[in-house]
Amino acid sequence: MDHHSAGLLLLLLTCLTGFSTSDTGEGGTMGENAYGPSSLEIDGVSVVTVGIPYYFVCKASCFPDCTYSWTRDNVTTQGPVLSLQLLHAKPTETLTCTVVNPATGKSASIQKTMQVTAGPSNIRISGPTFLTSGVKSNFSCSASCYPSCSYRWTISWYGETLQTFEGDTVSFSPYTSTIISESLTCEAEDTVSHLYISTTVTLPVASISGISIEGDTTVTMGQTYTFTCIAACIPTCSFTWKYMGTTYLGDRIEIPILHEGDKKKFASHFEITLSDYSKIEPLTCVATNSISQASLNATVNLTVIDPISVRPASKDLPVAGKSFSLQCDGSQNPASITWLKNKQPMPASDRVHFTPDNVTMTFGPLLQADDGLYQCVVAEGGPLIQSVGYKMQVNYGPSSVVISGVDVMTLGMPYEFQCSASCYPTCQFSWTWGKETSQGPKLSLQLVDPVPTLNLACTAVNPATEISVTAQKTLQVIVGPTNIHVSGPAFLTAGVTSNLTCSADCHPSCSFSWVVTWMGETLITAQGSTLSVTLPANNFLSDVIVTCKAQETVSHLDIEKSLQLQLASLSNVTITGDSAVAIGKQYTYECFADCTPSCDFTWTFMGKPFENDRLDLTISDYSKIEPLTCEATNTLSNATITATMNLTVTDPFSVRPTSQAPPVAGKPFSLQCLGPQQPADITWLKNQLQMPASERVHFSPDNTTVTFSFLLREDDGLYQCLVVEGENRTIHDNTLVMTVVGGTPTLSVAYLMKVNYGPNEVLIEKPNEGPVGEVMLVQAGSTTELRCATDCFPVCLITWFYEGAVLSINVSVSFTPVIPPYTAALSCTASNPVTGQNSSAVTKVVVPDGPTYVVITGPRDLEMGVTASFVCSADCSPSCTFKWTVYGQTMTGSVIDITVNRQVSKESISCQAENTFTGETATANVTVSVSDPHWCGC
Repeated sequence: MDHHSAGLLLLLLTCLTGFSTSDTGEGGTMGENAYGPSSLEIDGVSVVTVGIPYYFVCKASCFPDCTYSWTRDNVTTQGPVLSLQLLHAKPTETLTCTVVNPATGKSASIQKTMQVTAGPSNIRISGPTFLTSGVKSNFSCSASCYPSCSYRWTISWYGETLQTFEGDTVSFSPYTSTIISESLTCEAEDTVSHLYISTTVTLPVASISGISIEGDTTVTMGQTYTFTCIAACIPTCSFTWKYMGTTYLGDRIEIPILHEGDKKKFASHFEITLSDYSKIEPLTCVATNSISQASLNATVNLTVIDPISVRPASKDLPVAGKSFSLQCDGSQNPASITWLKNKQPMPASDRVHFTPDNVTMTFGPLLQADDGLYQCVVAEGGPLIQSVGYKMQVNYGPSSVVISGVDVMTLGMPYEFQCSASCYPTCQFSWTWGKETSQGPKLSLQLVDPVPTLNLACTAVNPATEISVTAQKTLQVIVGPTNIHVSGPAFLTAGVTSNLTCSADCHPSCSFSWVVTWMGETLITAQGSTLSVTLPANNFLSDVIVTCKAQETVSHLDIEKSLQLQLASLSNVTITGDSAVAIGKQYTYECFADCTPSCDFTWTFMGKPFENDRLDLTISDYSKIEPLTCEATNTLSNATITATMNLTVTDPFSVRPTSQAPPVAGKPFSLQCLGPQQPADITWLKNQLQMPASERVHFSPDNTTVTFSFLLREDDGLYQCLVVEGENRTIHDNTLVMTVVGGTPTLSVAYLMKVNYGPNEVLIEKPNEGPVGEVMLVQAGSTTELRCATDCFPVCLITWFYEGAVLSINVSVSFTPVIPPYTAALSCTASNPVTGQNSSAVTKVVVPDGPTYVVITGPRDLEMGVTASFVCSADCSPSCTFKWTVYGQTMTGSVIDITVNRQVSKESISCQAENTFTGETATANVTVSVSDPHWCGC
């Protein structure tokens, strides 16, 4: 730079004057420009059900205006609202909304994919048409659902729920033996839409009772009789007759039409002809239920009168090889007599002779083949009469005497020998060996002293014929293992390993083998001197036999030792006693179980335990059905099983409301004491304390009714009436001491009153943060968890509204704001369906936006030394702050005043707008011209 230029620049800087600025407040806007579409959103459900209409709204941020079109399955419709109703099921349905701003010529699209459901419909329960007491029946439920169904079962009796189950199948038996039918309800719910339907079937319980036989009990040989079997069966029974080893089926079934409440009776008839004689013969009818297969039987004894019989002609026994005679007794003047053997005619022969009148038949001699049933058939001018039979058994023997058993004995080991012979009647046997004798067909023999051989003789004697025959057997005696011993526990426990040891004296050594058996069946085999036994828990196992065999390793002689060990077992626990009980009475119950070696018993009733196998129980409180449980514990294995009996309290006094209206706070309400008889005196209790009268609580003259002029929430409680009759007595209980009229107090069934109230206060809350207040700031596109809190009983129904439209009917919602507008009302309304009251809470939702369209307004030409005002504005929600930058200096506020005090030609001004909630910023810049009309030009 030359000196001339430097001097000129210095002069210019010297002549320039400075400038100053100041804030003057808010003011000033700039015009809006067309924008959008932006912030597209489809408002509507995310799950649709086939056949149900739905509406969807497409929204976008646009200025000045936008057009909307929808595309679904290649079909296009116009307008921001779309009506949709699906006719067929498919996995998903996709909607496309296209928004066009005619002013800008721009367009944007958004899609919404919804899950599709269908049903439920066509619900059906499959299974048997009857239930069987004590037997589980299986049922299945099916329904048409898309994509799938869940199932819920309810088993009820006269409107009372007995059991509930989940799943498409259920298996159950009748709740008690006294129930005659149960209702089974299946509810099918679509797993996505949660729509549901239900169906109910009524199932009778199969039963059988009251069997009897009608007919004569005294019958005469040769005549025909009719007998009738009657039983009460639901639904039907089949009948079977048994007489003298023969089975008969009923020839006819009659089903009468009866009045309601009468038992159905099913009768079976059959005719029977007596052809054989037995002085008293049972006739049995068995009725079998066609569903449960349970059966009952009835028996009558038929007595036959005036028979003809065959008898021996003398008191001598029929002995083979000797003469014997039979005679036909009982007929006065027979026209003819025919003899039968085993139902076949008996001819004369060289050995069989008949008297001229055929009354006597003689065998000369008897043979063993003459055994049989002998009868005579007599004709007396009427029908043939067949006599009582004589069963003849010819006495013979002994012959074929045989000794069975080993031929070689080992010293010290026991052996069994059997002597048999062909004999009638049974022969008597005696044994002889050396100087020893023994009686009976079996001989147990164990030798102690060594001998080379032993002669064994068996003599068979027929006590009827007095004939004897002797058989002999020569035994070789050898030396083998001795002193075998098995050691181990006295009991075996199912599932627990027990160890046993076997020892014996052997020369030079022994090998050992084991066999564990039960009822002749082999369970375990093993080798070695020790045995580890682990038996499974089996209801059929009781005593097991453990056998050890010791065998000499050289001679291969062996010896065995067996132990019979009890298996610790537990099964078949049962409770005896009344299942129908009354309050104030004492009942006795006993618990039984099959236990080896023994059991301890524990009772549980209404949460209290009792020890012992016998329980004396007084019913002092009412529960319509209360379980009584007995637990049996094996004293050796500590295994346990339980049995349960449901006790049903019959005909109690009860407290009930006088009307169907529910108890509601602020309204009147009455309770009454109801029972099977008229009480002498009634005392009212609340939570086991006597209730006094008050300005708000009134009793009727006979104390049967208590009335609240208006209910309060503190009236919640358990209400009972104490009913007594007879002379005065004092009642002592843990929480109650009072004198009442009557000798037999009865405490009624309790009524638990819950006073319905509300909604008293409704708040919109953020979980774990508290109420949102009158204004709720939320970010665009963000999701806020909200809960509608209220004080309400029993439960209030919640409905959310956003921009006047229903948003949700759940207590909690995941709220995402709709843009635009940036400010809208969100409310929740709580409605109590019992009290009929409702209340609401409202908050204003503000969605922060901006800053956009930041504009600086003010003059574009400044005169030096003259103050000018500038305004900074922006579109901002909820609000913005402003920061200015002028010639390197910063200041705040939406309005500033500027005074230029130095010589410049141009000046840059910058304004930054910042959203007070989001912290987002945007900046606008302007450049102004500066002039000085008084500048000297130096």
